[in-house]
Amino acid sequence: MNPDKLGDQLPRLQGEGLSLRWLTRDDVPPLMAIFSDEEVVRFMSVSLQRSEADALSFLAEIHRGFVEGTLYQWGVEVEGALAGTCTLSGIDRRHRRAELGFALAPAFRGRGLMGRALSVLLDFAFERLDLHRIEADSDPRNSASIRVLERLGFQREGTLRERYFQLGEVQDAVLFGLLRRERRAARST
Repeated sequence: MNPDKLGDQLPRLQGEGLSLRWLTRDDVPPLMAIFSDEEVVRFMSVSLQRSEADALSFLAEIHRGFVEGTLYQWGVEVEGALAGTCTLSGIDRRHRRAELGFALAPAFRGRGLMGRALSVLLDFAFERLDLHRIEADSDPRNSASIRVLERLGFQREGTLRERYFQLGEVQDAVLFGLLRRERRAARST
């Protein structure tokens, strides 16, 4: 049973022109399309999905993480299509923190979708899950992701040198943090 008493799946969260929803077996083809794209995973710490079996394993990991309460990964649905995912991982109830992750298919970029999706997710994380801190990291070359995080109020906290080895290269990571009180202050202005 999920430790946050969320039932048997993640709740659907509504945002402007999108919804965050539970990922199912029907999402395996679009998940594979998103996470088999080197452009999408280039700056991420996830493995490239090379087959349907990889995508099924990825979905099983998402479902297992939900049951254990360590990983909450929603599909971002736009106009009936799976446009990407957004994630809370490394959920630590004792210290009331989690890590934020997100991916968006190239066809959906440039429309402000991820900022709106993450805004809904942050409200859920701080209010429903009662988290105190959300962290995110980004490759310093991933200017689009950095802009999204900064627009949401995340503060740059430092650089983790050579943190990841992805697609044959070593990558640094810029660490960002957002506190609950900062989110509330930003929402009230």
